[in-house]
Amino acid sequence: MSMEAEGDFDLPLDKISLDLLDQSKSSVRNPKYVVLVSTGSFNPPTYMHLRMFELARDELNSRGFVVLCGYISPVNDAYKKKDLISAVHRVKMCQLACKSSSFIMVDSWEAKQSSYQRTLTVLSRVQGSLCKSGLINKGSLKVMLLCGSDLLESFGIPGVWISDQVRKICENFGVVSICREGKNIDDIIHNNEILHENKSNIFSVDEIIPNQISSTKVRECIKKELSIKYLTCDEVIDYIKDNHLYSNSHEHLPL
Repeated sequence: MSMEAEGDFDLPLDKISLDLLDQSKSSVRNPKYVVLVSTGSFNPPTYMHLRMFELARDELNSRGFVVLCGYISPVNDAYKKKDLISAVHRVKMCQLACKSSSFIMVDSWEAKQSSYQRTLTVLSRVQGSLCKSGLINKGSLKVMLLCGSDLLESFGIPGVWISDQVRKICENFGVVSICREGKNIDDIIHNNEILHENKSNIFSVDEIIPNQISSTKVRECIKKELSIKYLTCDEVIDYIKDNHLYSNSHEHLPL
């Protein structure tokens, strides 16, 4: 299987609620609409990936923002991460995982490019596509990177990120970071000059119910022929089994 040729793929808009847009315009003087974007491997997508969107939406809504939708953007195959399977499979699994969500969609543009795409490029593309759609004007729109505190911490690791792009992400877009167990987001921000300068545009969200599900642990379970039920949705489990992903013995994968 192969991805379609590189091109300008339309951003999905089907889960953006027009009723929500109309209600907020009539009840709030200058509504600030937020669109969440999560980038990463999603290898495979888990319930934790979806849960992050729910946590972020609750936090932002409580701050007076109107969260319109969220996008999962699976990384391109050129990322060359260990154990990374084809983007064809990862995009499909993400689409299956998002079926039950009323506001999370999959943007396959990044995955379908012929080369690795930086996060700043992905955020800019989402923002441009939404403004071009005519649904929201740029002045009312805030596209934000949704991530875990481990990714936020990686902003300060030399060679991982381009400093100028980190600055643009924090200044021009913003970050919603889900606090993972053992990480202190306040310390991460304080110890990074760029993050500290833009701390008003970085929102930390605590997990009331800690969730330690990770794609790595799911893959380990599969390789050990252990059940992964309730770690990701049944449709994703079936897809993994049907396509013999992550192991050569999926005919024995417990459901």
